[in-house]
Amino acid sequence: MTAVQPPRHRAPAGAQGFGREPHPSGPVAVTPRIVRMRRSAPADTVAPSPADGALTVPIPRAALDAARPPSGPVPPAPTGAAPVGPRVPGVPVPVGPVAPLAPVGPVAPVGPVGPRNGLGIAGLVLGLCGLVIGLIPLFGLGAILLGVVGLVLGLVGVQRARRRVATNTRTAVTGVVACVLAIALGITGLVIVATAVDQLGEDLSAIGATTPAAGSAPAAGSAPASSAPASSVVAFGRTFTYADGLAVTVDAPTSYDPGSYAAGHTNPYAYSVTVRVTNDTGAAFDPTLLRVMMTTGGAPASQILDDRSGLPPQNQLQPGRSLTYEVAFSTTADTGEAQVDVVPSFSHDHAVFTGRL
Repeated sequence: MTAVQPPRHRAPAGAQGFGREPHPSGPVAVTPRIVRMRRSAPADTVAPSPADGALTVPIPRAALDAARPPSGPVPPAPTGAAPVGPRVPGVPVPVGPVAPLAPVGPVAPVGPVGPRNGLGIAGLVLGLCGLVIGLIPLFGLGAILLGVVGLVLGLVGVQRARRRVATNTRTAVTGVVACVLAIALGITGLVIVATAVDQLGEDLSAIGATTPAAGSAPAAGSAPASSAPASSVVAFGRTFTYADGLAVTVDAPTSYDPGSYAAGHTNPYAYSVTVRVTNDTGAAFDPTLLRVMMTTGGAPASQILDDRSGLPPQNQLQPGRSLTYEVAFSTTADTGEAQVDVVPSFSHDHAVFTGRL
């Protein structure tokens, strides 16, 4: 046996044969052990230190060098891509950082919504168009349609203005008023057209009235023969009386000097005639439709309109009353035969007056 002086310090844990505290009484007898030496690892391998007697496998140096991260900055690996380099069992493979998401730009702020004034303006425009069209009686239906549509739009525009959605209260109210007036004008125009059509139908149906036939004996109590001619052609200065009692007289033509602003004086000569109408029909007579025409030598003469001659009076002729007015014509001749035709209304025939200039 060999006497060994025990060490004065604690041996590191895991050392061969030194796993306990030194005995305080002195040297400890140690029995020699045969230690089996392991074969040293090759020069290109690294043997890690054993821990608690666990057996380890030497790792080749090339594998450690491959697993060691590079000294420079590591480029980020693409998302979802497989790691680059050989995979060594037991060695963690470094994974690059995940690429950050692209930054999203700032969202543009939504501006305030402007006033909704469109319906009020549209109602005003339609109302004004309806007023213009309503002035023509024949277009009364169009004025009514525009007025109704514009009225609806204008009322909606007024409601928007009350809810503070629109700012054109006056425009919307003006459009409503204009649309109401357009509707009223359209209805008035339709009434005028309907009345005119009815009157025209009545006049056309009454055209059958004729003058007294030639050679017929006058009835008892009738007017003298001189006031009821036997034919519709009489001489200038004579009176032509219709069956209903309306009497027409045309004087002989006389030379006429048109004014400087006269219209219709397109021929070399001018003549005028005086027309007299007496109403003995027992009812009022409307002279609006009274027409007078003249021919000289078979050529028609154009009527002259100035401050002394022109259209007949527009007032109704009451029973027992007479009216007289002058009519001037521009003629192509100053001598020869002349003829003047008078048509009081649609329900009367032509009263023809002839003579020489």
